[in-house]
Amino acid sequence: MSTQSLEKALPTECIHEIISHLVHDPKALNNCIRTNRLFARLSATLLYKNPWKYFLIEEEESELVKREINPKGALLIRTYLSCLENDFSLEFPSLGENFILIQSRASLDYISFTRHISVPTMYRFLEAMITSTSTNADKPRIIQEAFLALSKAFNNRCISIDSLETCLQTTSDIFSPIIQKFPNIAHLDLLQYENTDDDLRFITKNCKRLRVFKFSVRNCTPALLSNLVETQKGYLDELCIRITASPKQLLAGLSPYVISKITDLRINGLHIDHALDGLKFQRLKSLDLSDCYSVEDKTFNVVEFGNMLTEINLSETKVSEEAIISLASHCKQNLKKLIMLPCGAADSVEQGIKALATHCPNLIEFRLDVIRVEIKAIMDLIKSCKGMQVLVLGGVDINNEDFLLDELMGNIRSNIGHSITMLDLREWGVSEQAVIELVRDCRKLSKLFLRYCRNVNDNCIKSICKYLAGNLKYLDVANCPLVTPDIITIAEAELMDCRIIHASRLYCIEHI
Repeated sequence: MSTQSLEKALPTECIHEIISHLVHDPKALNNCIRTNRLFARLSATLLYKNPWKYFLIEEEESELVKREINPKGALLIRTYLSCLENDFSLEFPSLGENFILIQSRASLDYISFTRHISVPTMYRFLEAMITSTSTNADKPRIIQEAFLALSKAFNNRCISIDSLETCLQTTSDIFSPIIQKFPNIAHLDLLQYENTDDDLRFITKNCKRLRVFKFSVRNCTPALLSNLVETQKGYLDELCIRITASPKQLLAGLSPYVISKITDLRINGLHIDHALDGLKFQRLKSLDLSDCYSVEDKTFNVVEFGNMLTEINLSETKVSEEAIISLASHCKQNLKKLIMLPCGAADSVEQGIKALATHCPNLIEFRLDVIRVEIKAIMDLIKSCKGMQVLVLGGVDINNEDFLLDELMGNIRSNIGHSITMLDLREWGVSEQAVIELVRDCRKLSKLFLRYCRNVNDNCIKSICKYLAGNLKYLDVANCPLVTPDIITIAEAELMDCRIIHASRLYCIEHI
């Protein structure tokens, strides 16, 4: 049936209901926009309500790849810029003189349809687009003026805003008018913005129905933060606080009600200094103590986490074995994600890993820096955590025998081969046969890191192509001396939509 026949056969409300089921398919919605005016009007409101969610943005762990995964981000920015008035010369002179990328004016005001604003993603896409297409030496000023023009347009044209996420480039004169104009904003993310007491007072005055509030704290008054949270009673579902200075003083000054409402706590790059002592968290789901100077043995014994803590990040933080044992015994079956990469822990955390195997069978993500003498304990952990999806075991200490690594590979295959999606085995001396058997039995792998694995060769790559084609999205075989450029060329053709990192000549082959 043609679209014209469909319009005659069904009322507009029914067509809208049908199109609304395409909300998770941006390509289909974009096709609808190109069909006719009615379909465009009905589809654009769905596609541009929160367009940022359709873009996968992630920082690659490899230093060889630094680019956006989805290049269509620039197209989104071009579409938004095409909605702006053509005359930029008065307020944004650089944009008016040099920005000649937009060929025509948009037929619809897509900016007015937007309900969710992700400033970090917008700035990143904007920066990538102008950097790649403009040869003007004054790129930074063009980027900034385009950013300010878009920010002003969102504030002036959006009918309603449900969520706002800021970034380092955001200033109070950008987000304050949006908050003031849309007091019913439900999701406010200020994690990347240095907040002040004045910001707290402004948000308390203007935001009345926050359901998600993410906030970075440096020198803010605890009483003001407590007052802000308490004004959102009956609404606030998620409260994330990132502390970048004096954690003990701030946490001690917060009311018990605020402590009980925290769902995500981040203390980064600081001394813990008993900052958590005596606190009673009731809804804490995620705890990030990354890059802290140390976590003492009794840190997790003097704090109540409640029954909801599922994620803990201890990367770049020195953690004792006793602290890990305490952590495992307190979190028990609730813990699903634990990161200790690289943590600078003691010479061995074998007993800590055994405690995790005993108390935390529901772990689905586990990351450890260097395996020293803990291989047997890691085997116990893998046997216990049957649903493990992400496993990062970092480098392997020279004292470990290669046959033990092969045994561990067999343990991975037999216990979590059905569930594992990401596996990092960099620097392992695992055998060729063990790699072949691994990819044969772990068919759900979407990311595989084999960097510096001295025994990985062309036969391993052939098996990866044979068993993981269609599912593998990322393969790192950098600095594998037995992997040749010729086999990488073959893998490029067979592993569609997979990014392949091969650094034998320090180059990256991509097939996106």
